[in-house]
Amino acid sequence: MSFSRQICIILLLVISLALVQTCSALTYSGGGEWNYSEEIVIKENSGSSLTNYQIPIVLNSSNFDFSLALSEGQDIRFTSGDSQLKHWVEEWNVKKETATIWVKVPYIPAGSSITITMYYGNPEASDVASSSGTFEFFDTFSGSSVFSNWDSYTTGGGELDTDGGVCKLIVPKFHPEDVSSIKSEDEFSINSMFVVKRSKTTTGGDSRGPVITQGFVDPQKETKNQILAVSELANETEVSWTLKNDKADVRYYPSDLTDIDEIEGDWYTIGVAWYLDDELGNVAWYKDGIRDSKMDIISTEENNYVPITDMKVYISANSYSDVSDNTGYASIDYAYVRNFVSEEPTVSFKTSSQTVDEETVVEAPARINITPSSGIITAIRIFNTTDYDEDAIVELKESGLNTIMVLTNEDNIWNLERFVKTAHDNDVQVYAMIFNDPNSDTNEDNSVYVQNVLEEVIDYNSKSLSAFDGVDIALDPCTDDLDNACSLNLLLLESVREIAGNELAIAVDIPASYTLSDISGVSETADLIILQTYEPGESNPDTKSDIIDSVASRMGEIRSSEGKALIGISVNEDFLTDADVQSLLSELEEYYADDSAFVGTSIAVYEDYEAYASVQDTTEEEKESSSTPGFTGISAIAGIAGVVAISLIQKRRSKEE
Repeated sequence: MSFSRQICIILLLVISLALVQTCSALTYSGGGEWNYSEEIVIKENSGSSLTNYQIPIVLNSSNFDFSLALSEGQDIRFTSGDSQLKHWVEEWNVKKETATIWVKVPYIPAGSSITITMYYGNPEASDVASSSGTFEFFDTFSGSSVFSNWDSYTTGGGELDTDGGVCKLIVPKFHPEDVSSIKSEDEFSINSMFVVKRSKTTTGGDSRGPVITQGFVDPQKETKNQILAVSELANETEVSWTLKNDKADVRYYPSDLTDIDEIEGDWYTIGVAWYLDDELGNVAWYKDGIRDSKMDIISTEENNYVPITDMKVYISANSYSDVSDNTGYASIDYAYVRNFVSEEPTVSFKTSSQTVDEETVVEAPARINITPSSGIITAIRIFNTTDYDEDAIVELKESGLNTIMVLTNEDNIWNLERFVKTAHDNDVQVYAMIFNDPNSDTNEDNSVYVQNVLEEVIDYNSKSLSAFDGVDIALDPCTDDLDNACSLNLLLLESVREIAGNELAIAVDIPASYTLSDISGVSETADLIILQTYEPGESNPDTKSDIIDSVASRMGEIRSSEGKALIGISVNEDFLTDADVQSLLSELEEYYADDSAFVGTSIAVYEDYEAYASVQDTTEEEKESSSTPGFTGISAIAGIAGVVAISLIQKRRSKEE
């Protein structure tokens, strides 16, 4: 059944239930039912309408029965009207009967109240909490996120460590003014709060330990505009502000305003809030979610302390300039940015717990939930970004897909910047797919085209806010004039490597018909080989055994040449709700678990793939009339192969160096 048909059926069910209480489709039910619900009233207090505002829902024994929900709140869902809302569980403590859940509410009218509904009590439900979908920015410092989301800087003896999902800003040496800092790649506008869960550890003889600084800085020059909360001394008993507004030429350093007073090694959250009031910037400071009025700084026309231009978030640890032995480090568990207004919305529970009539819940088809092992890639190819907004990218990420390959040509590169940035914001890699020139008549012409697009990608990467993580090129099938075609492929690869240098990973799509003898030659130049298991107009393998058999000999060649391979499979357009897709990907990963050549799987919607592949047989007139919206100038694709995604594989390259 197609995805669109399933949607139509769901809509008809909703309409048929219009005369009874309804709620939006709730995802990942596990086949169970939600037995309880509560209505929650959110009142806007700032006088301004709020869009995509993060609201904390605080549960305790007086407003919630924890025995009715799963042990970690996995069955919690929130809806507004017909939409399920994104949420993230900050805390869930059954023993203490306390919980804090952040919910992203799409719209709250100025001075008005809205009602959302919380559902729970489904023992079969799976967790759908999404930190990246809930906040403007969120980082747990797992994997390579510190390198993709932040610019790091160290001086003196400063160090940066991201072991075990914790980022440590370390000043380990007896050295004046050691610094270890990170600054976000993204910029944020005023009416934002930067929250960090952190702790401090002192390792030297000076009990003051390192100084920790957190807040917002100018995107180009950190010392130009600053909103920084500075904490120091033993147990962080002194907190001060560093405020600089370059436009107003004002600097302000109010000191020792409050204290953190935490035992070393204990975790706590600090929030630096930056907001606009009467066209002037102001700041506030929070510890463990509670505002400390002693840290409030209100600007005036005469003392305009706070800048209002877009800023980046920043956190650092540093030693003193007096050569004291205040070594140690700041540990960061997670960091996020949320929307903020000074007079925040208030929350109240409208009703006590009530039973949900099972007939009122319309169950959405369960989304796939791939859980790849560490280092394993799960990817999807996208031919047209028009249908992929932020919510769609978040949905792909929550389904377990961690890389996107997007069709790229000379004309559309800069049109993809916002798409790439949105993907990066959700910890999804993006690779530029460079396919054959639809208008080329010879391999030589196509080689020039591929190299030209690659040079455009590298130029884009040097100037863009969100660079591509790698490139993927397609090779000629090598079925006609074998010697000449395959030789030209290798020459093209050598040219691509020369152009890309060490800046980009190079992935190569190998068609199902590619000759075995030439794969080892490709392995010597490419970082990754993607094995296509499908071709247009063919009966393509769709089971574990058939796919394994179809790539066995090619995997053998790659294995013997110490190469790396990704196996590409085709899926139907409703793959996000197709349990067979989830099972197949999991089975392939399990089968190749001990194979050093295997780095993951990839999926391509076969309908999209076939539509592009078939265009290469059209006339020039048909080519002009069949261009795809969102990809001006791309009307034919030749040599389409698998989807690719991989982190930079430098093993072979470093050996050469």
